[in-house]
Amino acid sequence: MRINTISRWIIIILLLSVFFGNSYASDKPEENFSAPPVEELVAEALEKSPAVAAVRSRVAASKELIEPASALPDPELEFLLEENISSLSSPVFVKGEIVLKQDFPFPGKRSVLEKTAGAESEMEYAGLIDIERQVTRDVRTIYAGLYALDREAAVLEIAGELVKMLEATAASRYSTGEGDQESQIKAQIESSRLTERINDIAAERGGMAAGLNRLLGRSGSFPVGKVAALPSVSVKDEGIESLEALALANSPALYIKKGSVKSAEYRLESADLDFWPDFFAGVGIGFDNEYDPMALITFGITLPVWQNSKQKPLKRAAGHKLEEAKKNLKEAETVISSEIADLFTKWNRDQKQIKRYRDAIIPQTSAALNSARASYIAGRADFSVVIEDYRLWLDALSQLARRESDKFITWAGIDALTAPFPLNE
Repeated sequence: MRINTISRWIIIILLLSVFFGNSYASDKPEENFSAPPVEELVAEALEKSPAVAAVRSRVAASKELIEPASALPDPELEFLLEENISSLSSPVFVKGEIVLKQDFPFPGKRSVLEKTAGAESEMEYAGLIDIERQVTRDVRTIYAGLYALDREAAVLEIAGELVKMLEATAASRYSTGEGDQESQIKAQIESSRLTERINDIAAERGGMAAGLNRLLGRSGSFPVGKVAALPSVSVKDEGIESLEALALANSPALYIKKGSVKSAEYRLESADLDFWPDFFAGVGIGFDNEYDPMALITFGITLPVWQNSKQKPLKRAAGHKLEEAKKNLKEAETVISSEIADLFTKWNRDQKQIKRYRDAIIPQTSAALNSARASYIAGRADFSVVIEDYRLWLDALSQLARRESDKFITWAGIDALTAPFPLNE
């Protein structure tokens, strides 16, 4: 009777730990303290991630290239000396000139080059937002994975106490002749399996922690605390059409493709303007052989006479590039629509499954285990029934943590696609 009472208290303690997030003891240093909130880790990753820092530098460089794209070509300073070489032994000075020349592209060419550089800078900025969203999503995903492992480890720690109690019960019954040794051995085997799973979790957790540290720019061995709970999350607008519209309006990947289309349009416009001539002009001063000063003015144009082998192929190539960019945009829109539909389906599944586990599966498996244990102690049930119900109950608790983790990961994916796209300031 005393064993039955102790077992009941173990069940109560376990359920309280699962539903209210009680901490569990561990000899691993990284599990003796709680991990920071996930959004704090996200902020740290965005600040310290080498990958994000590299893209920020690329964005800064692209902004610096906008103004030079429309700048005039560098002027040329030309010096000219004319000699009469009819007498090679003593050439006679005829004329000397110094001329400053400047090229002037056809009107509109500089403007379209600036627009092209601006579009490419916008693409780089969208790439920055894209990698920031990806890093954010990765941090949240790993954090959710750590939560599932930590909750399962907590369940296994307490389940180990229950197995020890079952083993003690089986040993007591065997010693009094009320049971067989097989029950005790099965309890010992189950205890070994729990230890095996705990060790596997520790190894898997170490790999996840190393991945999180990489995103945070830390050493791979930096300790990561225990994740006791996940923040509550929700999808603001749960209609698939609305979510798809938000994703198509805010996805950084689509902003990159849109920027690519805009850049290709400007390049086509630039190729079309290349059919028109550029201009050049110059001013200078000269001296004749009497050293009398002369003012010089020059003016000229380029002659695009090789259109068939230069301008026309370049324009056709620019047209093909534009068509490619448009098709890539269309493909990206299809991919985003498909991904958001998949995430929306998973979100609905996760919501329903978590409710099912909390409202039905966990209470039912707990009741079945309690009943089987009581029947075994009373001599009305075989020990194998207790072990079978115990495994169902243990799996239900572990699955709930995984379902909660899946829900958070799904939300992270939806948020990465639908969060408002920040302005480029």
